[in-house]
Amino acid sequence: MTLPPRVLVAAPASGQGKTTVATGLMAALRQRGLVVSGHKVGPDYIDPGYHALATGRRGRNLDPFLQGEQRVLPLLRHGVTVGAPADIAVVEGVMGLLDGAVGRAGFASTAHVARLTRTPVLLVVDVSGTSRSIAALVHGFATFDPQLTVAGIILNKVGSATHEAEIREAVAVTGVPVLGVLRRDPALDTPSRHLGLVPAAERAAAARRTVDALAGHVAAGVDLDAVVAVARRAPALPGPAWEPAAELGGLTVDATVAVAAGPAFTFRYAETDDLLAAAGVRLAPVDPLRDPALPAGAAGLYLGGGFPEMYAADLAGNAPLRRAVASAAAAGLPVVAECAGLLYLARDLDGAPMTGVLPLHARMTDRLVLGYREARAATAGLLADAEEPVTGHEFHRTRVEPLAESAPAWRFQPRPSAAHGTPAPTLDGVVGGPTGQVHASYLHVHWAGHPRLAARFALAAHRHATGVAVPLPRRSAGTPAPAAAPAVAPAAAAGPPATGRVTLVGAGPGDAGLVTRRGLQRLAEADVVVADRLVPHALLRELPPGVRVVDVSKVPRGAFVPQERINEILVEEARAGHHVVRLKGGDSYVFGRGMEEVLACRAAGVPVEVVPGISSAVAVPELAGVPVTHRGLTQGFTVVSAHLPPGDPGSTVDWAGVARAGTTVVLLMAVQTLPEVAAALLAHGMDPATPAVSIENGGTPQQRILPARLDGIAAVAASHGLRPPAVTVVGAVAAFADAARPATV
Repeated sequence: MTLPPRVLVAAPASGQGKTTVATGLMAALRQRGLVVSGHKVGPDYIDPGYHALATGRRGRNLDPFLQGEQRVLPLLRHGVTVGAPADIAVVEGVMGLLDGAVGRAGFASTAHVARLTRTPVLLVVDVSGTSRSIAALVHGFATFDPQLTVAGIILNKVGSATHEAEIREAVAVTGVPVLGVLRRDPALDTPSRHLGLVPAAERAAAARRTVDALAGHVAAGVDLDAVVAVARRAPALPGPAWEPAAELGGLTVDATVAVAAGPAFTFRYAETDDLLAAAGVRLAPVDPLRDPALPAGAAGLYLGGGFPEMYAADLAGNAPLRRAVASAAAAGLPVVAECAGLLYLARDLDGAPMTGVLPLHARMTDRLVLGYREARAATAGLLADAEEPVTGHEFHRTRVEPLAESAPAWRFQPRPSAAHGTPAPTLDGVVGGPTGQVHASYLHVHWAGHPRLAARFALAAHRHATGVAVPLPRRSAGTPAPAAAPAVAPAAAAGPPATGRVTLVGAGPGDAGLVTRRGLQRLAEADVVVADRLVPHALLRELPPGVRVVDVSKVPRGAFVPQERINEILVEEARAGHHVVRLKGGDSYVFGRGMEEVLACRAAGVPVEVVPGISSAVAVPELAGVPVTHRGLTQGFTVVSAHLPPGDPGSTVDWAGVARAGTTVVLLMAVQTLPEVAAALLAHGMDPATPAVSIENGGTPQQRILPARLDGIAAVAASHGLRPPAVTVVGAVAAFADAARPATV
């Protein structure tokens, strides 16, 4: 299918009015007779609830961290086709346009999603307290990332006609059109509390009135025709939609699952329902505030997130349902509980009795726990095998205290940088019940990113209902499923597949045009592509339909897939009969652990081929105008992987020999270590006046060239915020660097 017209509503920061504008825009366009699909960037349950009121269809989330980069575009396609095909999609961003997971260079930001979906951006700017300075802000956002299209701005909280005129005059020089002007209106404020806005489901009639008022507010102040015109200029992107049945490998069960609903339990992703329904599960809502019993025939219970702390007394007052849940769990009912559900399964919440399924006390605190998490299953149980990895997020102000020893559900992985996430491994949740069939934790997992969780839950419910165990469809643990792959029959239905093969393809330093003809041929033959952060995204967008992309990026100081796990994925996929292409940035043996992957495949008996690429050690300097050898200056060059600083016990580099060799020195992976490397070369006799140049994002439209001398290159790199990936060249040839030379892309 081809994506319909679409627009993304973003802002410079939180609190600028994104939700007001996005929700009002959805409702105003719907009132014009358009079928509107609403989407939200990031892990958010509350804003999609207001989107649903505005559009008349479920709000959906787009999140590269929770779902995987390769699924974002198929999930957008899925959202616009569920029910009646949408005429237009409106996506609301998260935080500031460029703000993503901390320490991950903008990964999972609004800008990241805009790039993945090639969606034009409307920038909402709160102009209260300023006027002409808005022009500088708009100019910066419009030019900072050339891959983004800031197609228009909406001025929010304008004070007067004079205020508006002053801003319009200044912004005109940026070339970004003003598509809307919204005056201050305190009547539009939406009530909020400790975790954000009050969910729409908790204030039904009032929320409907708010959305209607937002529609009128936006229709009066925004040029809707101009917004639709911007949306229609979004490029057509053909390709498959996300298909839940395919993600589950053709799994079919027969079971009814109760899902917590009502004001206290409003957090559940739409795709969770899609996956369970695709497996044949019948979803039966149960309101823990009012319903006295579980739905008839319930063979599973899903307790999502919400605000039980706001309704603790009423939940406690519904003793019949509390007793029914406790009795069912003791009898082996499969139960999944996330955050609010964890609290409901505790003995008590702030002193109010809960179900007592788990030996926990729960209480409110003043501390907000918030952030993305990478986790592994600490205990084999209902949802995962031991050590199976997932991604998720936490968002709560409560704490649980164990009353007895219990098996933990997840182990949160520490990050090399503790700026975001947990500084040390942290255990979360409980695997309980007589057979380990109760899985409760604070972690919210988007099951579209981990469909095996949905499959396991569906199979457990089927077994509880029928007494018949059905095998889990064959899928490599931790490996994302194809967005639109053909359904895979359960392993028991067919004989073992013939072993496939693995091909390592060097992908050039950021320019899709630098991949060799043989590399392109192998990509055209691939069933599965295992890609890292340095490969050109254009290659992934051009893959044939049905090719599955597995992202194993190692983001600096961020997401980390161990090399051992990458080796396992290659072997597992090949043994499943697939042609696996391991797409690597540059030459497979120069920039990356290609030989380790080759040896792992050989040891497993998997056929493996290496298709060399254009090494970044040579191509990146050349794209900056630097020949690494030059007649009369130097006839040789030394390539050094400098990710470890001189003096590190793990370093095998002879820095004295490098300094005395008299060759050009090409430094790979030397952003953080550049000060130490430069100091070592100087200490071993290299001339301080030796030309040097750092090239960031070589071979991409964002290529930057920073020339200096050896004794100043580290300071220049630091002052300009040099970031990976970057290559630094030291030697007489570095004087040829042309800072004005664009990359050849």
